[in-house]
Amino acid sequence: MKRLFNILVFLLLALVAFAQEEMQVIDSLERVMAKQEGRERVETMMELSKAFVDFSFDDCINWGEKAIKEATSLQDEELVAKAYWKIGLRYLHHYEFDLAHDQFVTAWDILRDKQEASEQLMDVLNYKGYVELYMGEIDSALTTYQQTLKVSEILGDEANCADVYNGMAYLHFQQGRFDKAMECFLNARNRYEHLQDTLSVAQCDNNISNIYVEWQKFDEALALLQKVIPVFERNEDEASLAHAYQNLGAIYATGHVNMDSALVYLNKSIVCAENVGDQMTLIEDELELAGVLRHMGREKDAIGLYQSALHSSETMGYVIGMLEAYKNLGIHYNETGDFTTSAIYLKRCMDLASEKGNQLYVNTVRPYLIADYARLGQLMEMKRELGLIQDDYMGIVNENSALSDELSRIQYNVEGLLGQYESQINQIETLQSQRNHYRMAFYGLPMPCRCGFVHSLQNCSEKTLKSVKS
Repeated sequence: MKRLFNILVFLLLALVAFAQEEMQVIDSLERVMAKQEGRERVETMMELSKAFVDFSFDDCINWGEKAIKEATSLQDEELVAKAYWKIGLRYLHHYEFDLAHDQFVTAWDILRDKQEASEQLMDVLNYKGYVELYMGEIDSALTTYQQTLKVSEILGDEANCADVYNGMAYLHFQQGRFDKAMECFLNARNRYEHLQDTLSVAQCDNNISNIYVEWQKFDEALALLQKVIPVFERNEDEASLAHAYQNLGAIYATGHVNMDSALVYLNKSIVCAENVGDQMTLIEDELELAGVLRHMGREKDAIGLYQSALHSSETMGYVIGMLEAYKNLGIHYNETGDFTTSAIYLKRCMDLASEKGNQLYVNTVRPYLIADYARLGQLMEMKRELGLIQDDYMGIVNENSALSDELSRIQYNVEGLLGQYESQINQIETLQSQRNHYRMAFYGLPMPCRCGFVHSLQNCSEKTLKSVKS
């Protein structure tokens, strides 16, 4: 008891010391700002907003809004865009994805009218795409990443190009397009390697291990992780270690089945994620850990973790976390015979995935939902879902038919081009033959004429010489 009291006293003293240090920074910034005008004053307001981000979030946002107002009064569009971007970062720090996205979109609207590439525009697009990815806005995120890539290439920023490909890879991974994800990860990795960025190369390898897990190549995934973990440890990169330990836990949970090892690594991941305040990784850890506990027969503990992950995801607006929680809860209740509860969660998953255009989750949960409707005797709902499957099937058939027609058209055009090529080759061969014939005619026929001309000159010279002598 005494030890616990001492720990609490220590934490309280540390908190007081942190607050005093923050107040000193804030007081210093306010004194500096009082002597400033124009752009410098707005920049200091942004710094004040940052200083308050963990100390008082209301004051943080208040100073951010003041910076926007003063920048607007200066009629400095780039400064206004920067102020919106900065306040977006503050919202993002507190996982307020919707509000952060609004600020990034406003900054983007201001900068894109200027129609020129800039580092500020690149930064805005980077975070806009990042937030859209975690909000599950797949199409918007892909469009933003493509815009960011274009700006990065114009500026010649190779490191940011690599970061963009890394983000695009994660986007494809979430959609189940693992071949495309691998292509983007390798593109990013090659760029990081060219820049001699060892840490980023290791982070790419860590991400690639996720694809190997999906492809059931557990040995390859394990070998990669064993190589990258020492790099993260040397760089004291706890955020990356959290992901690497999580991946190891997934390997031992699904591939090299060893639930004790899976628990060890997932708990290590949780510790690292808590140390760096990574809420999204904590949610993913809870989801992975819940799956392990289900396998071990600890159903009640698993359900508690699924519910905890769902609550955190809904609070943050973390769409992938919500989809995973809905899916796993629905499947759990389906397998345990509670078809009513199962249908509720699976329907939520289906609706959210359809809204966000995430077909992977739609395809995964639909069979379970149809089974629920069948067990509950809800035949109309079952028929509707079966009809949607039929529609999807017909859509795929029509798409394949359209692709087949396009392929036939391309083949026809290629055959036509090949015919033209062969015709041109024949024409070239004919012209070459004619050219050779004319060359022979030129070098063969005129020779006697030229020899005769020389001989006549010689005769003429001899006659002239004789006349001179006489």
